[in-house]
Order: sequence, then C-alpha cells, then structure tokens
Amino acid sequence: MKQSILTVVVVAIILAPSDKKLIDVGTNLKVRSIATGELHPEFQKLAEEHAADQAKRQHQDHRGFQKRSAILQKKAPDTHEWAEVVAESFPGQNMNNAAKEMYKSWESSRRHWHDVNGPCDYYGYSMRRGANGVWYACAIFGYKKPRN
Repeated sequence: MKQSILTVVVVAIILAPSDKKLIDVGTNLKVRSIATGELHPEFQKLAEEHAADQAKRQHQDHRGFQKRSAILQKKAPDTHEWAEVVAESFPGQNMNNAAKEMYKSWESSRRHWHDVNGPCDYYGYSMRRGANGVWYACAIFGYKKPRN
C-alpha cells in the first residue's frame, strides 16, 4: 500500500490598516482585479514598498518598476506579465476618502482602469501617507498568460 504525503503551506498576509481599507473599497466597488485575483504576498510586499517610497519622496511615479518586475519573475515564476498603477490623494484626506479617491483617479484613465478593473491572477494593493498629508497608492497585478 502506497502512502501519499500532502504538504499544505498557508501564508498569512497581515495588511496595514491603509492597505486593508484600499482593498475593502475596491471589493465594495466590485473591481475585477480583486474579484478574480488572489492577494499574493510578493505582489503585496512590492506594492507596500513602492507606496512607502512614494510617500517618503512625496512623489507619485513608476520608478523601479523594472526592478519589481525582475523580482516577480523570480518570486512568482508562474506569471509572465505584470502591470502597475499608482495614484495620489488630495492633501489632508482621511484614509477612507483617500482610498475612494485612488479608484476615482484610476477610473478616469482608460489604461489604468483596464488594469484595476480587469481580471488578473495575483495582486497587491497598498497606500501610505506622506509627511505632506497626501496618500500615495500602488497596485501591482500579475498574469499567468499574456493579456490581450
């Protein structure tokens, strides 16, 4: 009689309150990336790092995306394509209003909304507040197959 051994690895992702708020707002808006994708620890880590970097520099951008893509190629080898969107709030907005503002900003751009409200396999969403009172967000998406 053959015995089979099944190993199950459970990875718990502990989210900062601002990240949870950003994901909850997206869930309530029924954005497809969250509905179809899976919160992935490496995507989340990289989104958190980039949101924090933007907040520290008080500037929204995609600086370092090639480096993040190279990391994802190694850490999530089943993905073959990645996308990233960033946004910033108005100064002084509270966390809830800032999270809503991120989605409004992304929705106003066809390309950004294509990523946020499109299907994906993995995602990470994060936002951090800068010393200037502006929230900076980053969302990263992973795809196992090339997108159309």
